[in-house]
Amino acid sequence: MRLFAIPTNGRRVFWAARVTSRSRRRRRLLLRLVVPLVVVVGLGIGAYLVISARAVIPAVSGKLYPIHYQKGIERVADRYHVDPYLVAAVVRTESDYDARAVSHAGAVGLMQLMPETAQWIVHLDSWQGPANPTLTNPDDNLELGSCYLAYLIERFAKDLRAAVAAYNAGQGAVDNWLAASNGGKLQLDDIRFEETRDFVQKVEHYRDLYTRIHPGIFAEAAERV
Repeated sequence: MRLFAIPTNGRRVFWAARVTSRSRRRRRLLLRLVVPLVVVVGLGIGAYLVISARAVIPAVSGKLYPIHYQKGIERVADRYHVDPYLVAAVVRTESDYDARAVSHAGAVGLMQLMPETAQWIVHLDSWQGPANPTLTNPDDNLELGSCYLAYLIERFAKDLRAAVAAYNAGQGAVDNWLAASNGGKLQLDDIRFEETRDFVQKVEHYRDLYTRIHPGIFAEAAERV
């Protein structure tokens, strides 16, 4: 006894056509749902990569990570033979380009210099700025910070990480860390102060970022230390 009748050829074709039509509608519906989702996810991933600086899109990344005081940075970097991208990275890390910034410890201006440090810099043989610089003046502050960076780079035998660490923690602390290390250039693990380690990593990050996002904006930057 048959429970189901086997359709004739005509009915079988009609039945198959209905199944095919339903499958096509489901596929079209699925595409309508999936395609926008893929686009949204793709845009989200792209935005994350750009915002986190893992990817560089010049038109977008340049606006997210601009270099302010570009002319002033180029002028002092050229005067003291320092990489302008390094100067810009220090400014970004120290004050986020706020010329009026004052830290809880009393550091002032774009490159966050202590008044006593500024007075010490003015007496260096390499100083080429005014006799009485004003820390809140962007040009004077950039000049002081760049002169100090140049001095530290030379003092630590062109070890940029040691120079940047000394900019934050002081020369004596870096001398101690180098003495306690296995020799050679300063490594992140050699830095005993968490604040200084974080500072060094940020400066290195922004220097690399600026170099990739703003290539060639500083004349002859590649020839500088």
